[in-house]
Amino acid sequence: MTRTVKCHADKYKDLIENITQNGIPQSAQIIYSGRNNVYTLTADDGTVINIKSFHKPKFPNNYIYTNFRPSKAERSYLHAKRLLSMGILTPEPFGWGEVKEGGELKESYYFCRQVPFQNVRNWQDIPDYELMLKALGKDIVKFFKNGVLHKDFTAGNILFESIGEGNYNFYYIDLNRMDFNVHSHCKLMSMFRGIHPEKEQVAKLAEYFAKAANLDAEKTVREALHQVDVLIKTKRRHNALKKLFK
Repeated sequence: MTRTVKCHADKYKDLIENITQNGIPQSAQIIYSGRNNVYTLTADDGTVINIKSFHKPKFPNNYIYTNFRPSKAERSYLHAKRLLSMGILTPEPFGWGEVKEGGELKESYYFCRQVPFQNVRNWQDIPDYELMLKALGKDIVKFFKNGVLHKDFTAGNILFESIGEGNYNFYYIDLNRMDFNVHSHCKLMSMFRGIHPEKEQVAKLAEYFAKAANLDAEKTVREALHQVDVLIKTKRRHNALKKLFK
């Protein structure tokens, strides 16, 4: 059984190659544990690096990612570079690595700069959240103008930084599931589906977005709330099927 290591690095080449070959070092600290794990590690120059370790894909994905599609780690890196070229912020990408064994993808890692900012989850509890929400609505316009569909567009995947006088920077993470060159307004509106559990808050964000994009606010709010209803119905169907097959 052969073991091959493949990696790409714009920065910290030796570090990325070492981790790809030997796994996460003991000096790394885990900051998120779930389906995929996220670690932080301080480089020799003091830069704090995030390492996202993707779970081992099951069949047929392990075969597909080996032969037909880029791995999630590679896509995360490529998508980050593409977003930055469009003026959409994301933590600086440093590289990616993957391990293949016996013709199957076994391990994959994405490396980027740590951005130590809070996410916008439960934004109604954030001081001056209306100002932040207005700025977020304006920032979302960039996705529509560039035809970018972020399929994991949730509050937990949006980090914000206040830069004073009611202005904010937003950094988007969890980038492996994205489509580009999307020209369907309806498809792009699906990004409002899981942005907040309360419809009132979704409506506020949609209104701010509409004003920034010079769209009809009332119509845009209806479209956003329709997307929320689609998500609710999808979840109900999914739960019903789970109960049925139990």
